Amino acid sequence: MKQISANLLLLVLLLVGTHFTKCSDNTPTATEATSGEFTLLTYNVAGLPQQISPGNPEKNIPLISPLLNGYGVALIQEDFYYHEELQSLTKHRYKSTPKATKEQFAAGDGLNRFSKFSFSLFKRAQWSRCSNENGNDCLAKKGFSAAETEIASGVKIDIYNLHMDAGGTQQDLDARTAQIEQLIREIKTRSADKPVIVAGDINLNIERRPADQPLLQKLLDEANLTDACFATGCTTQLVDRILYRGSNNIRLKVVEWKTDPTFVDENGDRLSDHFAVGVRIGWETL
Repeated sequence: MKQISANLLLLVLLLVGTHFTKCSDNTPTATEATSGEFTLLTYNVAGLPQQISPGNPEKNIPLISPLLNGYGVALIQEDFYYHEELQSLTKHRYKSTPKATKEQFAAGDGLNRFSKFSFSLFKRAQWSRCSNENGNDCLAKKGFSAAETEIASGVKIDIYNLHMDAGGTQQDLDARTAQIEQLIREIKTRSADKPVIVAGDINLNIERRPADQPLLQKLLDEANLTDACFATGCTTQLVDRILYRGSNNIRLKVVEWKTDPTFVDENGDRLSDHFAVGVRIGWETL
């Protein structure tokens, strides 16, 4: 009887072991995501020195800092003089390094990015032409930056952050025309066949300056971009814009466009002379 019991126990153990081996063999493996969403912000923070800024950066930029955490990617313009205060309460893992320090203000472009997603191939480029006719734009080394951002495993998007010349004179218009052409060339060279997001203070005021409308359309048409505001039917036309396109293997779609109401102080006043423009973008692999 003892021998039979021992044999039965051995048989049971063998059956149980086989059962767990089969379960283990059938355990599904993790697969890469094929769709998802992420958020992106473009914001001109008016970070000129306190004495000449149109805002109140000494008070407001520390208030802006934690609000950036609400976005997967935050693209910033006019981050000239208060970068340490701006980044102080951000939790993004990946951040660009400013081009200039406070002592080198005149050499900076004011463009920085905060990202929860890794980015590589980061590049800054200065505009080949600028105008001091209205706004002294040439005092800052304005231009654009670009980086390949991996928002999910294997899903990479070239994201551009830019700040173009302001002003309504013919010289200003000529400068913006040259800047649009420079940006289009870069997109066609760097980002051919890639999904792209272009965002920033584009300074194309299509409501007040009719000559800016053809420039915006030129950028949309020649770089094959869609304006997020137009795509969602928004009625607020700003100089702060987010443009995008997909590729043959990645589809992008703006799910939501908004001027973020949280970027205000305790009195409800805006923290910059610009609106904080945010989008929620859906993506899908094809």
